[in-house]
Amino acid sequence: MDAMVLAAMAKWPNVPAVFGWLRLDARGQWWIKDQRLRHEAMADFFNRNYSRDGQGRCYVQNGPQKVYVELDAAPLAARRTPGGWRTQPCDDGASPRAAWLTPDGMLLLEIGGELTALDDRDLPGLLEEALPGWDGDMAALPPALRLDGAALPLGRETLPALLARYGIVSRPR
Repeated sequence: MDAMVLAAMAKWPNVPAVFGWLRLDARGQWWIKDQRLRHEAMADFFNRNYSRDGQGRCYVQNGPQKVYVELDAAPLAARRTPGGWRTQPCDDGASPRAAWLTPDGMLLLEIGGELTALDDRDLPGLLEEALPGWDGDMAALPPALRLDGAALPLGRETLPALLARYGIVSRPR
């Protein structure tokens, strides 16, 4: 967390939290109300000061105030890069340990112990590489993705069930 944020928290410890104002989409992009945030410095600030509380609610610490985040999918979003995996809003360079495909076609990964949504722009290429010959029939979903020469356990699960498993509140109040 930024030093100025920590100082503001110490100076004003009882500032009420904000709900219903900030959203993170499945691509890891910030939205304020119904407007996508395009201000790079502000997005970087949100990324640096993003966390999750003990109740499973994600938030951005904005000075002394917690601004709770509504999640379209998961607390993180992942893109595959030539150098590995990149997650938004924060990136620790970890690799996936497990994967789930939802009935509506969303691929979620566990990266760094956190539930992470694969950016939908990467899904077709990743499935083509990791599940060659799979015809899209969920009943015939293989037990693993083959990525980078390794098998990544693959399951079928709904998004609400995964959020519950990881203790994530997607619509904090």
